[in-house]
This record gives sequence, structure tokens and C-alpha cells, in this order.
Amino acid sequence: MKHVLRPLPYLVAIACGLSAQARADEPAMPEVIVKDKKIDTGSYDTVDATTATKISVALRDIPQTVNVVPAVVLHDQNAMSLQDALQNVPGLSFSVGDGQRDQVTIRGFSAITDQFVDGVRDDALYFRDLSNVERVEVLKGPASVLYGRGSAGGLVNRVTKKPRAEPLDEAGVTLGSRGQRRGEFDMGMANADKDALFRLTGAVEDSTGFRDRYFLRRQALAPSGTFKLRPGTTLTLQADYLHDKRLADQGVPSYHGRPVDVPVETYFGAANGTERAFVQSDVKSATATLDHAFTPDLTLHTVLRAYDYALDRNYTSIGTIKDGAAPTVAIGQTHRLRDEDGRYLQNELSQKLDWGATRHQLLYGLELGRQNKREVLRSRNNVATYSLFHPVLVDLPVLPDSVNPSADNRNRVDIAGLYVQDLVALTPEWKILAGARYDHLKQDRDDRTAKSLDLHRVDDTWSPRLGAVYQPTSRVALYASWNRSFQPISDSFVFRANSDTLKPTQTVNKEAGVKLDLSARSSLTAALFDMTQTNIQVADPADANFSLPVGRQRTRGLEVSFSGELAPGWDAIAGYANMRGTIEDSTELTKAGTPFEGNTAALTPRHTFNAWIKHHLDDRLWIAAGGRAESSRYASPDDQTTLPGYGVLQLGAGYEGRKIDVTFTLRNVLNRRYFVSAHSGANDYNMPGEPRTVLVNARYRF
Repeated sequence: MKHVLRPLPYLVAIACGLSAQARADEPAMPEVIVKDKKIDTGSYDTVDATTATKISVALRDIPQTVNVVPAVVLHDQNAMSLQDALQNVPGLSFSVGDGQRDQVTIRGFSAITDQFVDGVRDDALYFRDLSNVERVEVLKGPASVLYGRGSAGGLVNRVTKKPRAEPLDEAGVTLGSRGQRRGEFDMGMANADKDALFRLTGAVEDSTGFRDRYFLRRQALAPSGTFKLRPGTTLTLQADYLHDKRLADQGVPSYHGRPVDVPVETYFGAANGTERAFVQSDVKSATATLDHAFTPDLTLHTVLRAYDYALDRNYTSIGTIKDGAAPTVAIGQTHRLRDEDGRYLQNELSQKLDWGATRHQLLYGLELGRQNKREVLRSRNNVATYSLFHPVLVDLPVLPDSVNPSADNRNRVDIAGLYVQDLVALTPEWKILAGARYDHLKQDRDDRTAKSLDLHRVDDTWSPRLGAVYQPTSRVALYASWNRSFQPISDSFVFRANSDTLKPTQTVNKEAGVKLDLSARSSLTAALFDMTQTNIQVADPADANFSLPVGRQRTRGLEVSFSGELAPGWDAIAGYANMRGTIEDSTELTKAGTPFEGNTAALTPRHTFNAWIKHHLDDRLWIAAGGRAESSRYASPDDQTTLPGYGVLQLGAGYEGRKIDVTFTLRNVLNRRYFVSAHSGANDYNMPGEPRTVLVNARYRF
């Protein structure tokens, strides 16, 4: 920790200098920076967030890093995927996600199951749609204190669009030079008394892309209604449907320590990919949210959410690569079926009270849940052999059901969690955020293969958090925090004969930083962090069928982020992260016979940088420029394949009329060749980044 905290005196000095300057410039009455809390669809700055505390709290009062990507940024950049949205967040890198799901690595730790929607777990493995997303919030560091299992490096929370008293009726279309074709709509209505509000969002997409044989066919629909049952009581009902079918594309293999040098469009799969190499997800959910105010200082928030997820994934895999004068690569074929359903009930009571000279914002929570997960996996190797540099694809036959499944299991996870949190204002300058959660988590696995590797485990786990914030002026907040998360075997996807005897992994985060309100419409955050995960399962050197809980991984780093108004007419969202992720303990060896211990963690670039700057030419026209850069990363923890560092430039322009908005985006202006993602657990699935692409979006308001 001492190495991470070396820059802290400089941050403190800067903050104190700003504090002293602010006090020197203050008139007789102290200056108060009042953040504008009205709905402002044109502001890049976000005043408060709910992800870190489950209640609406000013970001400057939260002793943890939270990055927010608001709707206006998503619109200005013509974002078409969650990965597009997360390009605006430092300290993370992207995983190819087996070509079937959104997946990122946050601060060096996989966030494969750390997806949430409106604060409720949404960990099914699929690609999310943005048509019903108001903003994306990324909480950095462990969050089990409120969310239970997972969130080692952080979590991604999508805040959905809700019915509004003043509906916004609009429809839009997006067209791209790589064959993108997408339509969206957002419509609403309200009765005369404004006590019954309705909203309907949706999207239809039929796109191609820069990769050979790529296709995406998607339909999304999300109706919602909010009803004022009586003064102080509202009920919001939401439903969501998503159908997503696309090419199961996992990029290109590794060759001599780098992704193979082939044109970016080269696809290693099946000539008949539409029928034999596709991934299809069908996701349905329904949510009921009841909010009731007993008094202005005592409120109840109850959420009941149920979901159903089905996956039909036919895909190819990379097998043996034979070197020589004409290198070849063997292709395997796999069929994976997943069927999953779950339901969650969250009851949260928020209370404000004064106790002596202190002011408390208390949160009491109870979460109950159950998930049923079923999976069948069949595969066969060497169904085709391609030239590594000039693959000529062949049609693949149907994978017969007679192939014995390598995986056939039924899993059930039961969750019961109790949590409490207190945000205490000790004085006008000092705030304390403290909380703890107790989880009773039961896991059962019925393995129906010949191995019959049935598992049963019950964990009773405590997850604490403690943070302090010092605000010497209305502009400056210094903070420090400590928190801990846990991750059970149910989400680790590593099952060995004794897995059910091993404790969950634990991740501890120590963080210190400064948050500055540079103006009423701009904010800057700088943070130092030190994260360590222990109890990681590794293979027993004496018997690879068994595990040892001796793995340990650590990431230390610095993050800086800015959002808001640079100057009148200038808006920006930007960030930089410097990370050092290391596997500190492991008994395992790589396929090359080298130890994992001492390696750099997968998909953990030393440097990440993002920026997007928008300039208003007048009340209707704007231009923008930005981009993202990452230093080199390893595709997997064996450190055998390196993704070279990259930097891409993006330009934008827009017209905002009374009825019509038009947004133009030019991505990868210099047509750089780069790799945007890899697998994180294997070396042969490396996805090239998008070449130069033009996107145009037009929206019409009724």
C-alpha cells in the first residue's frame, strides 16, 4: 500500500491549495457550489448516483470511485452497444466474452457476472441493448456490502428509462458505412392528473459489420407504467424483451505471441455461419417497484424482479496450430444450450434522523433470491483445418445429439442477504459511510455427466465497508475507504472434485482520493487504490482434479476522471488510469511450463485513456472529438500472447433542432489496426477493433 500512496501527498497538497484559494477568495458569506439537479439532457456532468449507496447521494459524498456515462454522451457518440458506452470509463479493458456476452475486466479483475439493472442483479450471459438505458454507472472496487456476491473489481449498473410526467415522443434511425441499420423509438403518455404515466421504448436492428459473414438481428421492447396510488405511494411496473441473434465470432488466433497477422475482416469459423456458427439469446424480465413515504424522512423501496434467459449457441473453437512453411489451424465445433430463470425481492427502508449534532442517512435492506441455471454442452474437435493466414471456410454439418455432452448440469443458487448502511454527517466538513451485509448463500449442482460431480455448499459471509470524507470547502472532498467482497464457486466456472469444500474468494480494496467540484457543472475525481483477491482456486500440483485455495492477485493504481463543462460552450468526459496487476501466488504452470506466479493479470493494461470533447458552435450545431487508448495487454494470465497498445481517434458533429436531431460520428479516423478485446482465459480469441466507420443517426420528435 505504501507504494500506491506515494502520490497521495501531492493530491492532498493540490486539494488543500484549492481549498486555501477558495477560502481566500470567499466573501464574508462562504461560497456554496449548488449543483443543478433538474433534468438536463445536455449536461455531461452527473450530480448524484445510486449505485454506490442504493440511495441518491451526491457523488462528492461517496468515498469510492463512480463513473457515470449519461444519456447525452451515448447519443452524441452514436453508441450502439454497452461496449461503446464503456469506452468512456478508465481503468477497464474489454473481453471478447466468448462472442456471446458483454464482458469487461475492471481494475484487473473479471466482471463477467457483475452486471446489474436498476440495482438488481442481471448476470445472465448476453449482449445488452441501450434503447431502454438512461445512463450507465460503473462502481469501482468491491460492492458486496450492498449487492452480495461478486464485484471484485467493480460492477456495471444500467439505469433504465422510466415514465415521465412530460413524455418525450421520438423515433430515430441509425445507418452506418459497415452495414449498420437500426431503428429506435421512445414514446410516452400521461393522464390529465399525472398520476398514471406510461412509456414504451424499443429497437429493431438488422446489421452487418466489418467482419466476414457478420450479422446482427435484434429486437428489443420495454413497456413501463408508473401509478400514483395515493400521496406518497407510487408503483412502477416494467417489462423487458430482447431477442438477439448474431454471428458467433471470437476473433483471430494467436501466433508466436501475437494475434495472427491477417486482414481485420478474416473470420475463422464456418462458411454457413448463419446456420452453424451463431449465438441466439432470448431474455424476458418483469419488475414491480413500490415506493412509499411513511414520512418525509422514512421511505420504503421494494423491488420484485423475475427474469428468464435462454441461449442457443453454435460456435467454432480454435484448436491446434501447426507451424511450418504453411501454418494451419484446426477448428472445433460446439453447441451450448443454457436455460436460466431467477427472481429477486429487495426491501429497503431509508431513514433520515438527527442524533445529537450528527445527521444520519440510514439504509436497512433485505434481499431474497433464487436462480436456476441449466447447461448442456456438446463439442467435437478437428472438424476442419484452415490455412492460418488464408483460411478458406467450409460448410459445417449439424452437430448430432449423439455426441456425449461434456457438460450437462442443473444448478440452483439461493440467496438471503441482510444489510445496513449509515451515511453520517459528523460535522459540515466530515462524513462517514459505514455498512455491512450478511449473506446466506446456498449452492447445489446436479452433474448429469458420467463424472457425476455433484456439489453442495452453504456459505455465511460478512461483507463490510468503511469510508470517510473530509470536505474543507464546498468544492473539495478528500476521502479514504476500505471494503471487502466475496465470490463463491457458483460464478467462478471452475469446478473440480473438491470445489465445494473451498471458501469463496475474497477481495479487499483500499482507496484514497479527492473529488473536486470545479464549477456547478463540472467535476474531477482522482483516486489511488490497492486491491487484493485471495482464496483463488488453482489446480493441486499433486492431482489436477483437485483445487487449492492459494491463488492471490493484486492490482494497484491511480485513476483520474473528469466530466462536465470545461468552459461555456465546451463539454467533456475524460479519464486516465495507471494500473499494475500481478498474480502474486499460484502453484500452477502455464502450457509453456512457466509459472503463473509473478505474471501480469490478463487484460490489465498499464495505461488507459479516454476523452470526448464537445463544442457548441451555436444553439443548434456542435462538433466533437475524442478517442480511447490502451497500452499493451496480455490476452490471458499465462502472459504468452500480447495485444499491442493502441490509440484511436473519433470525430462527431450534430444538429439539434426543434423537431429533428442529426448526429454524425466518424470512428477510427486514422483507420488504425488494433485489437479491442481478448478472452482473458485463453490466447486464441482476439478481436480486431473496428476500422474507419461512419455512423449517422437522425431522430424526430412528435
